[in-house]
Amino acid sequence: MHSSTSSSKALVWGRPFGLVLGRKGARNGIIALLAGLVLFFIALEMTSPLVLAHLSRTEQRVDDELRVAAGLRPTTADGRPTVLIAGNSLLIEGVVMPDLHDDLARQYEVKRLAIEQTHYLDWYFGLSRLLQEGFRPGLIVLALATDQLASSNTLGESFAHRQLSLRDFPRAVRECRLDRTTASTYLFAHWSRWLANKGFIRQCVDILVFPKFRELAGRIADHGPHVDDPAVLIAMARERLPQLRDLSRQFGVPIVLLVPPTLRQDHSGEIQELGNQVGVPIWVLSTAAEFPRELFRDGFHLNRRGATMYTTRLSQQIRSLSAKPSGCAADNPMTCMLVSPDAGTQTGH
Repeated sequence: MHSSTSSSKALVWGRPFGLVLGRKGARNGIIALLAGLVLFFIALEMTSPLVLAHLSRTEQRVDDELRVAAGLRPTTADGRPTVLIAGNSLLIEGVVMPDLHDDLARQYEVKRLAIEQTHYLDWYFGLSRLLQEGFRPGLIVLALATDQLASSNTLGESFAHRQLSLRDFPRAVRECRLDRTTASTYLFAHWSRWLANKGFIRQCVDILVFPKFRELAGRIADHGPHVDDPAVLIAMARERLPQLRDLSRQFGVPIVLLVPPTLRQDHSGEIQELGNQVGVPIWVLSTAAEFPRELFRDGFHLNRRGATMYTTRLSQQIRSLSAKPSGCAADNPMTCMLVSPDAGTQTGH
């Protein structure tokens, strides 16, 4: 009997003691797991920019161009107005920057900020962020096809990290029609370099593993119009051109929309007329299909010959900006160059 009683007491008293040990072990395991995850994500945050800088020349170029753009002021030390040309791959392949820079060097300081696969919302919020942070060129020339002006696409987490400010975040959620999950991802990506870079790192790895990946991606890429309904194009232009006008007026920096050459009907004439009405200069330097197929590399991007011809036209357009009118007191001379003193409306179309 005595032996049985002792055994029973040991079981009774041992049970809660075992539970306490089990709880402590579980808690310690959870703490260790969380600490490991924190260290893992810190390592990702610290190493992802280094990995991307090593793998991607494109990202290095974008970072360099962003740094230069952030330091622009309306005029240079020697008094030349500054011009920033922003856009995507249509700008990269459609404008020969060394030629443009050399041709305009005596009159203007021209810089480029190009980010591939970007559309209107990337640039509206991207320019807004730069302007909020003190970026002040004399003139912004935004190069976008008309369907890109009407598109609701963005560059995803990279856009949220590099081009979207917290001040504009609520509006971006509405404009981009983000669900709660995607909005949360964008919010985290605003601070996280890893979330912003992971897609580019994966692409770089694919290029290393598959030597012909870039060529294959170029062949299967969607170069068709993202918005091809004329009614939608005009409606979106009617909504978005005033946004660019208001952004320009808010920060005192003129913004011009540049429509690149295209082989298809892009309704740029109608959109240019809308620009005239709302006060946004729109430069259409070539009508639809004016540049023949042999001037395009893939039916969408210009080849070297086409880019050289288009660069000449762009240089002439910038040169055609009138001299600063007498009596113009604006701090930014480009504002005066794009404003007719008689009509009070922006010109340069």
